[in-house]
Amino acid sequence: MEASALNGIKPSDLPSPPQAAILIMRACTRNSADSKELGKLASNDPMLTTELLRVVNTAFFGSISKQITSIPRTVTVLGQHTLRNITLCVAVRDSVKEGSIPGFNVAQFWEDSIRRAVSARVVAQHLGIDYEECFTAGLLQDFGLLALYHVYPEKAERSSQLREQDPAKRRQAEDDLFGVTHDKIGKMLAETWALPEVIANAINEHHSLESGQADNEHQIAMVLHCADWINAIFTAKDKNATFQQANDVLTEALTIDAQQLETLLASIPEEVASAAQALGLNINKQEEFINILKQVNTQLAQANLSYQEMTRQLESSKTERDRLQTELNKELSLAREIQNSLLPNNMPDDFPVAGINLSAKQLSGDFYDYFLLKDGRIYFNLGDVSGKGTHAALLMAKTTSLFRCLGKRVHEPGKLLAYVNEEIYETSARGMFVTMAAGIYNPESDTINLANAGHMPAILIDKNHQLSKIEAQGPPLGVMGDSVFPEAQFKLNGGSLYLFSDGVTEGRLENGAELGMKGLLELFRSLAKKPPKERITAITSCLTKHANVLRDDVTLVLVENTLPK
Repeated sequence: MEASALNGIKPSDLPSPPQAAILIMRACTRNSADSKELGKLASNDPMLTTELLRVVNTAFFGSISKQITSIPRTVTVLGQHTLRNITLCVAVRDSVKEGSIPGFNVAQFWEDSIRRAVSARVVAQHLGIDYEECFTAGLLQDFGLLALYHVYPEKAERSSQLREQDPAKRRQAEDDLFGVTHDKIGKMLAETWALPEVIANAINEHHSLESGQADNEHQIAMVLHCADWINAIFTAKDKNATFQQANDVLTEALTIDAQQLETLLASIPEEVASAAQALGLNINKQEEFINILKQVNTQLAQANLSYQEMTRQLESSKTERDRLQTELNKELSLAREIQNSLLPNNMPDDFPVAGINLSAKQLSGDFYDYFLLKDGRIYFNLGDVSGKGTHAALLMAKTTSLFRCLGKRVHEPGKLLAYVNEEIYETSARGMFVTMAAGIYNPESDTINLANAGHMPAILIDKNHQLSKIEAQGPPLGVMGDSVFPEAQFKLNGGSLYLFSDGVTEGRLENGAELGMKGLLELFRSLAKKPPKERITAITSCLTKHANVLRDDVTLVLVENTLPK
């Protein structure tokens, strides 16, 4: 995106210094022009000449006691290098005037630019490199941002938000806003104005420094990087976080301790005021560094208080959470006790029906039941409620209660399921349903009448280990009203009838594989000689002995003629 955005901006779109200034800068950069030629170039713009002479005679830029009255004299006394830098400073200052970009505070931008320039000068003096070159580069390092607002004035309203961010976040915000960043535009400007390559590259690289680069060009880029963070200390909204990051950047780059750094930073406001006066720029009264430190400490104290309050609230929330969890566990334990009370009572080992229910959670959505009728027949069922949790547990309790209550009077499984279906269809939440297989076993005739409401097929294994499936002939309970549930009738003849939930076939074995229908049928055959209760316990143990947590409820019912032959 950056490349396409950069290609869309032409040098002619960007602010440009006066022509006389550009000619002077190019001549000074070539080092081939003498003082007379430079004086002649300057004379083409009397206003520029007057301003240059005013600036070179200020205390900030001048270093002599005798006043300089001509451009040739400036070259003789200060050199072409200094003339070029001062010309550039003046030309850049005049390239964009207050009010030229609606919604953009040009004066504030120049204040920040001067602060970066002064910071670069102070850092360069500390490092013993060309501080005048660094001052000029520092003044220009963010000029690319001003140029972007010049090209896209409709985005100037975001300028104050960007100013309040630290250098890294601000550059990212620029990329999001413009599709290009100020350092890339700055290099384009520097090349257009024929500035020295060392300045152009330093502007381009002050956000992308690489370790181990120590030549002059990269030293200036590092100085500009430091200057950017120093300026952010004075402008960023989050003073505390910005100061901490700036402290890390500066102490490492300058190899100074915290006290030396504070001394360096304390000199910045006064130097900014002097530089602004020399360049003829009106800026606000500079805030002393001691006040910035107070703001940093205030924000740090507020952050600590906020942290302490957050910790207190967290501890309070944890206590409340633990209390609620304890209450919830009590409620769930009570609910589980109620669920267990709905399961059939333990019967003698020779009772023809045996069942087991293992819950994946505290509350189960599976259920089974069996009970004796007055005539000696045995009602039995196994069901699975859709979903998990409290809703499923409540529907499970309702369904099993309806089955037991109605089953004492309705002795036809298909008709009983129809009654239960109507009640669930009319009263349960839409989307909730129950699958169930239910039947009556007559031990005397060895006959079973079985109805299946959308549940998994019941498996009948005869005495010769041949199996048959009793598939569902009706929909799940609660899905449709007025449903019919046909019954299948058959004899056990020494065989076994198995009902089970999908948690059995979908359970995991010790090797991590799913048991599946094939694996379950193999277990039925291999464990056929065990007594019913031992058999269903052995089957479920294959799914639980290695697993800490079940994936789903596991429920199994076995019907077998255990009466003496």
